[in-house]
Amino acid sequence: METASGKATSPRQSAVAAMQGGGFYNQNSSLQAANLTSALPLLQAAAESLPISAGRGIVIADYGVSEGRNSMLPVAVALDGLRQKTSSATSISVAHIDLPSNDFTSLFALLDGHGDSYLEGRENVFPFAVGRSHFGQVLPNASVDLGWSSNAVHWMSVNPVLVKDHGWAIFSKSFAAREKVEAQLEQDWLNFLRARSQELRSGGKLVCQFMARGENTHGFEYVADAFWASVQDVADNGMLDESELLAMTAPSAARSADQLRAPFKDGRFHGLSLADIAIIEAPDPMYAAFLEDGDAQKFGHTWANVMRAANGPSFALGMKDDGRREAVTDAIYHRLAAKLADDPQPARSFNVLLSIEKQ
Repeated sequence: METASGKATSPRQSAVAAMQGGGFYNQNSSLQAANLTSALPLLQAAAESLPISAGRGIVIADYGVSEGRNSMLPVAVALDGLRQKTSSATSISVAHIDLPSNDFTSLFALLDGHGDSYLEGRENVFPFAVGRSHFGQVLPNASVDLGWSSNAVHWMSVNPVLVKDHGWAIFSKSFAAREKVEAQLEQDWLNFLRARSQELRSGGKLVCQFMARGENTHGFEYVADAFWASVQDVADNGMLDESELLAMTAPSAARSADQLRAPFKDGRFHGLSLADIAIIEAPDPMYAAFLEDGDAQKFGHTWANVMRAANGPSFALGMKDDGRREAVTDAIYHRLAAKLADDPQPARSFNVLLSIEKQ
């Protein structure tokens, strides 16, 4: 991996981290929960129209589970849709996939006896976990009937470049850095689709929701810019050195509709066809709550926790492992909460909703 100037960086700086563990992501992922809601009708339609072969079990794959909170409702929707076509005698396996460093313990604690668990009231359902990146094949050939992924595919498989002027290279002033991000996004999307083409059965379907670009803007600038300003404030106070500041570049970015359609320009890509695609403006539950209660402090605190839950581990990788990580991370997110509370705004961003079929 390189910096925007072409200088080599360490493996520590190019690593990609899972979401914040210990139940923190489950407690602070209301934005992601709101985002996925718009894709549920596509998931329900896919489940209800899925061709089912008699005499074998069904497999659902959940790509990017994190701690599981935001998988409970979608998997329940999928199970109920499938049960309209099958009896409870047909077994349904649910594969939850995420990085090896993911907190799968919180997922299984949620599944075991929690009121929101999709296992509640549903028979013959068997969850299991796979600790591997979904940018490669993670399940056997032709084994998956229905795939689902939410809030995951805008994360890149590696961090392709580090920049010194922002926390996300897609917002850098460096054209070379932005081009490295675009190239990584393209390669990751192709790899994701190739892997799914291997795993899906003939007639299988995949429904995804993740961050997309608007027509004339990337989206998410308000919070991303406030975050980077907070990091710079902490660095100015002497808590981060120059190498750490450079390494704090997040491996995520949104894709445009054209980028997402590109592999399907000839109609199919490795046997996959794009059945539906739409880009919509994303909800902002934090700003909606602020309009209701006028509590700017809560607005800032909630946003800071959402950002820490999703991005905190990736940014922490850029810090030297010398016992300061927790204190520096606290300082960054305390500063972010204060900045957002001082200037509450809607965070304009976008989601893509898409459905893919294996012909």
